[in-house]
Amino acid sequence: MKVRITFVSLIAPFTCLLACLGNTQWQDWRGIGASKGVPLPPAENFKSRPYGEETGLKLVSQASPPTSEQLDAARRYSELHGGQAMVVMWDGKVIFESYANGGGKDRLQPLASGTKSFVGVVAVAAVQDGLIRLDEKACESLTEWKTDPLKSQITYRHLLTMTSGLTPGERVSAIRLPGWKEILAKPMVGKPGGQFHYGPYHLCAFAEALQRRLKSKTGETFEKYMERRILQPLGIKLEWRIRCADGNPQVGGGGAMTARDWAIFGEFMRQGGTWNGKQIISKELLAECLQGTPQNPAYGLTWWLKKPVPDSIIRQIPILQHEMGEILRSDWLPNDLFMAAGAGKQRLYVIPSLKLVIVRLGKFLNSRAFSDAKFLGLLLGGKEDTK
Repeated sequence: MKVRITFVSLIAPFTCLLACLGNTQWQDWRGIGASKGVPLPPAENFKSRPYGEETGLKLVSQASPPTSEQLDAARRYSELHGGQAMVVMWDGKVIFESYANGGGKDRLQPLASGTKSFVGVVAVAAVQDGLIRLDEKACESLTEWKTDPLKSQITYRHLLTMTSGLTPGERVSAIRLPGWKEILAKPMVGKPGGQFHYGPYHLCAFAEALQRRLKSKTGETFEKYMERRILQPLGIKLEWRIRCADGNPQVGGGGAMTARDWAIFGEFMRQGGTWNGKQIISKELLAECLQGTPQNPAYGLTWWLKKPVPDSIIRQIPILQHEMGEILRSDWLPNDLFMAAGAGKQRLYVIPSLKLVIVRLGKFLNSRAFSDAKFLGLLLGGKEDTK
């Protein structure tokens, strides 16, 4: 096991699978380097405040980072359950970095369905660039949908929130998805805007629609646009380890990235679209990613949200009953938490009120018992519970 811990002063600069997210439908910094052995300030330097009397947990205050004890407890828990990488940023600075179980600082690791959250950000960038409108009918680009009474009513927002009614996916490996055009021909299983069905096909359809618009306007592919508009400005790299049958990226779960780079992406989201003092995407547009729908209040434009969800909806959506249910039931967690999540418990947590961005990457086969609530409880409240 290799652990690195650092606490950077406020004036120090910084530069910044094999399956989709598991449910009954789908199984799925550029920071300043830490010097080994440099401890964080002692716990007594930080004040705690109660947050959720029901659980008895105490979270660090908005002005204080997690203590070294809390960070180490969370690290131990993650590694016990297959954790390979853990990076924590507080107020824009890396305060903790740890690798184990084959993980490494420079290792690109599969994000699985954590890849999805890039698509929502690409979408609002395209809105800002005048390429699309979220509530525009997708058939304006996907002309083969114009004659279909249901598909002709699908908007870009429907695709990004997985409420399009299109077949969401099929019980096949995420590494064997059909090509984007073939996905467009899949049958409808619901009405546009009528239900939430989790799966990658919505996003592949969106990517095909945007790519057609891009080719007519700029000559770019979806992949090149994402690189120019999002990845390059942040100085990060996303490698497409999985592609669809036509060679296009599997945007619903095919990306791989280092823990540090994923943390930068999370910090960019926490800062409302700003990076290194430059507004890359409008804060107001980026906020669209964090708006749920009546069909699933806990899912925005490709991001999971900590929002109240009626029991009647939870009973209809298997992933809310299982994989994401823990987050929803944890009343002590801040309500502004949002996250990207993938199979193998790949996690990017963003908590603006606590100034925190947390990345956890792990082994696909050893992370099944990992609990979001236990991990965050240890990191935020220092509660030792590794059962």
